[in-house]
Amino acid sequence: MEATAANRHVVAIHRAPGGYFARVLGLPGCIARGATEVEALENVRELIRLHEAIARLAAAERPRVSVEISA
Repeated sequence: MEATAANRHVVAIHRAPGGYFARVLGLPGCIARGATEVEALENVRELIRLHEAIARLAAAERPRVSVEISA
């Protein structure tokens, strides 16, 4: 996890058709969209919190099942 300090992350903001998206550089797949730069940042902030909460839960217990899938 690429964080500059505890609970701080580097976020790249990109312009896209119809708005913006914010991408957390140290958390692959953690990307949020917003109509404005501010909205994209607010949305990605919530995703970071969710990602960290899920990571804590996953670290606390063994997986029930492990499977391999293709996409």
